[in-house]
Amino acid sequence: MRSKRRDTIEKYLFFFVFLVYNFIYKVLLYYIILIVIILEVVMILTKIETNIKRKLFLHKTEKIAFPTSSNIIEFDVISVDQKQSFQTLLGFGGAFTESTGYSLSTVDEKIYNNIIDDYFLKDGLNYSLCRLPIGSCDFSLNSYSYSYKDNLSDFNIKRDQKYIIPTIKSAQERNKNIKFVSSPWSPPAFMKDNNDLNNGGRLLKKYKKTWAKYLVKYVQNYMLENINIDYMTIQNEPNASQSWESCRYTAEEESDLLRNYLFPIFKENNLKTKFLIWDHNKDNILERSINCLVQNGALNYASGIAFHWYTGSHFQNLSQLNKLFPNKLLIHTEGCTGYSNFNSSDELFNAEMYASEIIGDLNNGVNGFIDWNMVLEYNGRAKP
Repeated sequence: MRSKRRDTIEKYLFFFVFLVYNFIYKVLLYYIILIVIILEVVMILTKIETNIKRKLFLHKTEKIAFPTSSNIIEFDVISVDQKQSFQTLLGFGGAFTESTGYSLSTVDEKIYNNIIDDYFLKDGLNYSLCRLPIGSCDFSLNSYSYSYKDNLSDFNIKRDQKYIIPTIKSAQERNKNIKFVSSPWSPPAFMKDNNDLNNGGRLLKKYKKTWAKYLVKYVQNYMLENINIDYMTIQNEPNASQSWESCRYTAEEESDLLRNYLFPIFKENNLKTKFLIWDHNKDNILERSINCLVQNGALNYASGIAFHWYTGSHFQNLSQLNKLFPNKLLIHTEGCTGYSNFNSSDELFNAEMYASEIIGDLNNGVNGFIDWNMVLEYNGRAKP
């Protein structure tokens, strides 16, 4: 057995070794900390001395512009793949209705010029694709036609020369490259089966050729005003009988008018105007386009398809059309918040509606977007 004395000695020895080890550890740690502090002080003093010599110590510097959420580069980066291209964009614009022309005629010259500048100058909206009604429409001061005789001997565009054409010329002074899409709301009453510009009705078969000549005269008269009609729709909203100027066409009737009358008679007169079918809402655009272009043979006569937005977005129909007819133009020719499924008095909501429509259209192959009236009186329809 081990003696108690030996055990006691070992305990004291162990305790002594522990104390020595602990002392050495603490001393070394203190020395290390002290060395670090000394080095830091030396570096600070050296930096201060250097800055004093360079005259950089406590001097006034220029203001630093810290980035905000609106100018941080990461938020503004747009990646463009130059190897991938999509549809050609013809432009954006609005309609030169008689109400627009009249409303502008009632303001003073400065306001008039400001409005035209804002719409058509490059540092404004730079409108470059606009719509014209052929004859009167629902935003004319009253109903009218360019001719009231079977032989069209009285044909003239004097009515348009009062408000519409002067406004167009003002726009052309700002932008010489505006393209125009014209649309008829109705043939003259005597050419229709209801003998009325309004309430639908149909073009009588015996007047199809006369109607085509009427439209040729319209284009020619506008050319004399240095206004070229680049595109023409066959009929505004051909699937509706409205209380205002309107006329109905089936797909077969529309195709027949285009193939056998409009296209050949325009060609005979060396007119370069291109034709667009449908010019109505997107909900039925796919079925109607297939019916007109394929089933009724208008494929080689129509350059594109026009449409409105009043029954909803239906972007999937545009996507399908773009796949079925990749060489045909798709042009939004009319839209407003006054008549639509999304009508609202909330201006922000209406703005969001426009943004959604434009983005959705462009993402699905659309080549141009035309708003409806550019200017109206605040309280409603303009009256002289």
